[in-house]
Amino acid sequence: MQNHLAADHPLAQPLPATWMDDQEILHNIDGRMHGPMSRFIKKYFGNFQYVYQDDASLEIQLSGRVVGRCAVPSAAPSPGNFLQWFSSYLSRELDGARGLWHINETADDGACLLLAMPASSASNVRTSWDHVQVIGQFYRRSVCYRDGLLRLCRSARQVFSSQPTRLFLHGFYIRGVLIELWAFDRSGLYCSDVFDVQKDFPQFLNIILSYQQMTDYDLGKLSIIETDTGGNYIVLDSVGKLYLESQPIAFRDRLVGTGTTCYRARSPDSNRWSCIVKFKWRWGKERPENELLTLAKEKRVWGAVSLDYYKELESTANLRAGIRWGTHRKFTESSPDEKRESIEEKQREITYNAKGLAEYTEETDNFFQNRILACIVTSPVGRPLHTFRSLSELLQVFCDAIKCHRSLYRDAKILHQDISLGNMIILENQGEDDRDEEKPEGILIDLDSAQKLTEVDTERRITGTRPFMAIGVLKSECHTYRHDLESFLYVFLWTIITNHADNPPETSRLQQWSNGDWNKLAARKSLDMEQETFQNILDEFTPEFHCLKPLVMNLHRILFPLRDGVVWIGTDDSPEAVDSLYDGMIRAFEDALASRLF
Repeated sequence: MQNHLAADHPLAQPLPATWMDDQEILHNIDGRMHGPMSRFIKKYFGNFQYVYQDDASLEIQLSGRVVGRCAVPSAAPSPGNFLQWFSSYLSRELDGARGLWHINETADDGACLLLAMPASSASNVRTSWDHVQVIGQFYRRSVCYRDGLLRLCRSARQVFSSQPTRLFLHGFYIRGVLIELWAFDRSGLYCSDVFDVQKDFPQFLNIILSYQQMTDYDLGKLSIIETDTGGNYIVLDSVGKLYLESQPIAFRDRLVGTGTTCYRARSPDSNRWSCIVKFKWRWGKERPENELLTLAKEKRVWGAVSLDYYKELESTANLRAGIRWGTHRKFTESSPDEKRESIEEKQREITYNAKGLAEYTEETDNFFQNRILACIVTSPVGRPLHTFRSLSELLQVFCDAIKCHRSLYRDAKILHQDISLGNMIILENQGEDDRDEEKPEGILIDLDSAQKLTEVDTERRITGTRPFMAIGVLKSECHTYRHDLESFLYVFLWTIITNHADNPPETSRLQQWSNGDWNKLAARKSLDMEQETFQNILDEFTPEFHCLKPLVMNLHRILFPLRDGVVWIGTDDSPEAVDSLYDGMIRAFEDALASRLF
């Protein structure tokens, strides 16, 4: 069975280009790595036993039960023939294997190795990322350690994006004859000690064979979403059976973090989407979202969503049970001496250095952060913001969402703290001529990062979604209502400039709102919001949005007034100032709607 990928195979295609490039992945994982973990192999492979038979075969046992049998290779593969051996041996010789390995060779003398389940030899079956259960990255010769690990992380991110309820993911990283075993979850990534594929070939063979014999739970799959003739569905206590839309309406494209994913859902006896099912890995120290949603309902917040179900399913602390944790690790900066080394010297050092992660990283002061997977059902249901059908609908949605934010702030004393593209939805209401003023057309969802005003955030954490964070938040100032209103402007600009697409054009200044550290992002946004340079962003509007330029300029004047000739980005917490800022932004949208210029 040939398992090298054809050029048109879904897994052979390059990972989709997004604003989260390798630099963004590095920012996401750096300081969230652990290793090497001495009990790693025992934890994940300790239940497997391998018994060599008289006929030169290997019997594989899982907790005493025979699950497979394979021929014993005559010799360990060398880096030069590793891929050929890997393909022929693992695709033909293993009895009882649950999955099939796929090999995608890359131009940098490496290969991406992917174990997909279920396995099938049918030529018309096209595997996609939602079938991948184990990932590997292989290089025949030396490679920059960090670059190779980032390539492995790109595959991990793709798997988590395609399988939003996955608990964790197995992986391995091979450089020549050296291998590290990895595991990825929403709290970070961690690895085993490095060992030599040739010197410790029996151990390597046992581990690779074990991947194909693992149960769904051992592979990190959460079988909460099932499929029948009606599509994907979930069964929840007190709610019953709900069918999920095939694609999520919102998700967080991050490897480490909340992994928030939202689906529209319906009951089996209806064809209408009636609620939202959300999966989210909340930080263990954060307040559960159900408490804030309940408070918003009690305080009669205008436009607040209704909480229909909440249950916590798993935690990364439980998934990592049995392994001791120290501080996180982050990549070290290259010293001047290292930069002067020749390429040959650097390659030789990397090839024969068996220390792995510990050699190229340093310890931080941060410890493991537990994350808890919660399933949340809310109503009503809505459409993603980028699906707006007219300019009037877009403006009304923003106007109502700001009113919802004001009610949260005033009535429930809750500050949202994450105004972003995925946290605003469009509700299906009546037509424009008979619109019910009591029913919002756009509302805020997702109180994951919200905070009660009566509680002080002593840790002063930066919260929000990178492209939409206020300048003050990026500068680590205390998060305020004004910062959220500033984020509304950024989301509005993003929605206009992307124009129903996922990302801004490559030449857009908005592309730079996502890359770099907090200080660089703050500096770029500060420059873009200056009176003279803000026009550069307006120039990116396509003709169909030119009529919105006066509104955007008005919002900019409200949020960034001049004080002593300088743009002011501070917060005035006086009741009069709060009312003035909310009223000014809401009136700006209402006046634009009343003008009927579109």
